[in-house]
Amino acid sequence: MRVGKPEARIQESGAGMRAHAVSVVALLVFCFLAAAGDLLPADLDAVVAGLQRRYASAATMTGTFQQTYRAPGIEQVESGVFRMKRPGLMRWEYRKPEAKLFVADGQEAFLYVPLDRQVTVQRYSASDMHGTPLEFLLGGADIRKSFAVTWENNFKPAAEQTLLIRLTPRSGRSQYEYLVLSLDPKSYDLRRITIHEHSGNTSEFLLSDMTANAKISDKEFQFKPPKGTEVIRWEDEK
Repeated sequence: MRVGKPEARIQESGAGMRAHAVSVVALLVFCFLAAAGDLLPADLDAVVAGLQRRYASAATMTGTFQQTYRAPGIEQVESGVFRMKRPGLMRWEYRKPEAKLFVADGQEAFLYVPLDRQVTVQRYSASDMHGTPLEFLLGGADIRKSFAVTWENNFKPAAEQTLLIRLTPRSGRSQYEYLVLSLDPKSYDLRRITIHEHSGNTSEFLLSDMTANAKISDKEFQFKPPKGTEVIRWEDEK
């Protein structure tokens, strides 16, 4: 994905696949089904309100992630840690199987691949998070305004005591078909975000060790390419 337009996606082979990964991160970063029928709250609106309320006061968010990209004949898994800060600062450190760094400083986004000694740069601001899964983590999404919300009935939860809901973008210009969010039924914490693309490919983010409102210096979201690094700038589409 283009930087800033979802969420980060899994790295594919070659430059094209890495560009794909940038696109998913900037999108970034969220199908729900209860583990048993009696776990489903009577009111879907209550779940939406609980999710909105859970992250509304989050000025920062940190945690660990495992990202899985699935396409015909492909299943690639990456993992690492992330830090986010309002209004649109991000730092995603991919540690396995290959080191990568995605940083958004409020004006630009950088995807740095040390093995290739290459960094891709694109303009990226807080407004570019609108309508992306990453927007949930900092409480910036007006869920009902941006999405049609239903229970997710096609997928099974990865863990017991989990709620699954499907969010379908109201905008016809979205770069994905729908999101599936896995929620804790008591706290409404996000456990898993699945991005279902128009092509049928998916990017899944398993989230853990999440902490809201930790103190994070703005320096965490600054990036200067190391000496000798090739810099590639992506131009905005007209």
